[in-house]
Amino acid sequence: MHGDDFLVLIPLILGPVSMGMIVLIVMVIARTKTRRTELQTEMQTKLIDKFSSAPEFLAFLNSEEGRRFLGHIESGPKISARDRIIRGMGKALVTSLLGIGFLTIGFLPMTNNDFCVVVGFLLLFLGIGFLLSALLSLKLSRNWGLMDGEQPHASA
Repeated sequence: MHGDDFLVLIPLILGPVSMGMIVLIVMVIARTKTRRTELQTEMQTKLIDKFSSAPEFLAFLNSEEGRRFLGHIESGPKISARDRIIRGMGKALVTSLLGIGFLTIGFLPMTNNDFCVVVGFLLLFLGIGFLLSALLSLKLSRNWGLMDGEQPHASA
């Protein structure tokens, strides 16, 4: 096997390995989030089960600890909305910059690579799509009162 033959194998090996790593990372993140949600739900259920009557539970909810307990439950959607918007902005930035990098390589006089230009435009437009999605999510989250300091707009 010559040195050039080995170079041909590199993309054939690195492509599936990198895709496998991406799938593994997504699976680990999904399992972590699911487990965290399960533990939080279990803890809240155990806390609620400790009360023997509705008046006892209402007294707890009116206490300072009860308000903090409810505050954590109510803040979940706000934190989740903010995190999704921030992740969307990050995806938009990374994808757009990657697209600009491919376009730069594709338009360089020494390379003049049409494949890089096509991939560059695809990544750039994908990044713009992520940005528009994040901005729309931000606007809707504010309209629905999911962002801090915002109240839901009354529907007409």
